[in-house]
Amino acid sequence: MDIYLVKTLGGALKPIDGTGEEIIDTLGAGEVVRATIKKDRNPGHHRKFFGLLGLVYKNQERYLSQEALRFAVMVSAGYVDTIALEGDKVTFRPVSISWARMSQDEFELFYNAALAAIPRLLPQFAGVDLDRELLNTEI
Repeated sequence: MDIYLVKTLGGALKPIDGTGEEIIDTLGAGEVVRATIKKDRNPGHHRKFFGLLGLVYKNQERYLSQEALRFAVMVSAGYVDTIALEGDKVTFRPVSISWARMSQDEFELFYNAALAAIPRLLPQFAGVDLDRELLNTEI
C-alpha cells in the first residue's frame, strides 16, 4: 500500500492525509515496517519543461513544430533509445518522461541536460538564461 509522507522540520516523516494517518495508527509502538522512499514528481517542474519548449519554439525558425523541437532536444540531451536499422543505419526514439518512467531526481537531470542541449541546437540561445526568461513568461 502507498501512503504519502512529508518530512517535518524536526526530521520525522508524517502522513500528508487522513488515509496515511489511519495506516500509521494501526502500527504498534516500536513496530518495524519496510518502506521504499521515492520522491514524487513535481508537476510544476514538468509544466516548466513544456513552458521552456514553448518559449524556445516561439523564438526560433529552424523547427517546424514544437514536437520536432522536443525530439531534437531529447536526442541532443542523450535521452533516447537507439534503434539499429539495416546496415549501419540507426535512428533514435526519445525515452518517455512520463511520471511512471522517470523519478523527480531523474527528471531534474533530464531538465538540466535539455537546458544545455538548446544552445547546441540553436546558437541564438547561447548565453541566455532560459530559466530566468521563463520567470517572465506565463507557463
